Amino acid sequence: MKLFVFAIGGTGARVLRSLTMLLAAGAKVPDNLTIIPILLDMDMQNGDTARALNGVELYRTIRNAAYPNGAAPSGPADGSRPFFATPIQSLGTLQSETTQERIGDSFLPQLTEHQGTFEEFLNVSTMDDIDRELLKVLYDNSAKPTSAELKLDLSVGFKGNPNIGSVVFNALEDSALYKYFVGAFNNNTDRIFIISSIFGGTGSSGFPQLVKLLQEPSQKMPIREARKGAVTVMPYFALEENGQSAIDQNRFNSKTKAALSYYQNQIHLDSLYYIGDKPGAKLYANIEGGAKQANNAHVIELLAAETVLDFANRGAGEFGGAKTYYEYGLRRDDRQLDFVHFADSTFRNVMQPLIRFAYASKFYTEYIPANLRESFAKSLGLQQQLGTSTYFVALTKFMGEIFRKWLTEMADNDRKFDPFNFQTDFNALVRAKQIEPKTFMGFGDKGISESFLLNEAGDAEPKLLAQYPQPEARLMHLLMEVADKCVQKLGDLNRQLV
Repeated sequence: MKLFVFAIGGTGARVLRSLTMLLAAGAKVPDNLTIIPILLDMDMQNGDTARALNGVELYRTIRNAAYPNGAAPSGPADGSRPFFATPIQSLGTLQSETTQERIGDSFLPQLTEHQGTFEEFLNVSTMDDIDRELLKVLYDNSAKPTSAELKLDLSVGFKGNPNIGSVVFNALEDSALYKYFVGAFNNNTDRIFIISSIFGGTGSSGFPQLVKLLQEPSQKMPIREARKGAVTVMPYFALEENGQSAIDQNRFNSKTKAALSYYQNQIHLDSLYYIGDKPGAKLYANIEGGAKQANNAHVIELLAAETVLDFANRGAGEFGGAKTYYEYGLRRDDRQLDFVHFADSTFRNVMQPLIRFAYASKFYTEYIPANLRESFAKSLGLQQQLGTSTYFVALTKFMGEIFRKWLTEMADNDRKFDPFNFQTDFNALVRAKQIEPKTFMGFGDKGISESFLLNEAGDAEPKLLAQYPQPEARLMHLLMEVADKCVQKLGDLNRQLV
């Protein structure tokens, strides 16, 4: 089964970034699922988009090397999957039956070839006087750069103006990207999921236009009848005041209310998820677009990514005839969150895989480089490959930089989510539970000690060697086995609210 995930605008990119982390951690999805992320944004240089692309590209590099035969093995008994198990492919790598035109291998295919202003996109210079005057009534054409809609440079997105974005997205049907998608969507088992915000410009304009296009009677039959879902992200952060920016956060709530009324009557999907948050005191920089627009990761984006997993895990018989709405709620509305605050399903499907991955990340990035003379490291050839091989460099960057930075950003947000402490040892890595060593006069169970970790790795490596002769695959399974042993030491967490 292929799940085509359309991630629209900056919010779509940020949620895709979180989804990539969950898939890397082995969050549960069907064994036969392949994710096809399609980023849709006019702002090709957007910082949020660049980070999402970087994560997805690294994920693909790691997975292709760790599982060269395609399929990953079964995961642990708790229902989660092996690390990096779910295939992620770009749209351009699929076979399209309706067009010979190639769209490249990027997860960010070009939405339109237009690079100029909105005025140039509409070809205003070729219009007669009456049409030009009408446009001046419909769109601001003042000399003030923050409000001149016709002069808006589309290369940095729509700057919170869905009235402009909807016009641009209306041309999506004729794009090479969409035509290629239609040809690649070739059977009734495929599904579609859309990620967007409701309060910005790109997401709030692209989402309804895309849904409308997918529902058009002229569309290919499997697309019209395919299972479709979406997560609509409502306001969850506040922006700094910036008189030079065209983005007006005072309009976020009014745009949200207007869009919700439209969605209720015009958006027809099998599953529609809603999530948002009351902004706190911490403000994001008010940047219109480009490389500098890179907001800190937020727990709302993590939970929005969970909706993709929920939709993918639903069996065909779980979809009724009418559209179903879902909202998300915490067990208690605290500004600082830990595992105790989330529902059982979220803890089981999302948080437990993250705990395993955190243990693996710490072992790989801190303990292995310091113990390259151990027999398991020598057998894997880590002394020669750890800093040079494409696979090992990508895995180090993902686990030691991409994953850690994502967690750090969520910990530094107003709605704080900070479940791990990487500055301490393994026994205190999970903040919710300190593993107490059981010793007497220095002897006994010391919890997750360095000797425990190295012994587990040393025992596992020879057993894996025969089954996985390639070091890339063997290392991935070694990390999973060591992480599973750590989880067993951790035991159950007390998740009672006090």
